[in-house]
Amino acid sequence: MSSTQNEKCKGKHFIWSKPMSHMLLEILAEEALKGSKPSSTFKAESFVKVATKISQNFNVQCEPKHVHNHLKTVKKEWGIITKIKNKSGFGSDDCLKMITISKDVYDEEVEV
Repeated sequence: MSSTQNEKCKGKHFIWSKPMSHMLLEILAEEALKGSKPSSTFKAESFVKVATKISQNFNVQCEPKHVHNHLKTVKKEWGIITKIKNKSGFGSDDCLKMITISKDVYDEEVEV
């Protein structure tokens, strides 16, 4: 295998652990409170700050583009969760941090 092919086979995906995601959200929440989110997205400096802290605390090579991409993923997933929670018959358990549903409503949903 040539070195070019070998580089293509290597995964370049940045893998986010739960503690990393938690840190990302904490830092971005602080940045929003400081006014570093003037519109629907954060300033570039905020992504750099998160990437630097993630890299330092978890001994990984995190880049601002990883932070931006993961934030898009988190927003997409949160949208799905919100949509499900708002459906009739669905609820949430804040202690368990999960969506709840009765067996009857679940059976109905699965049939659809």
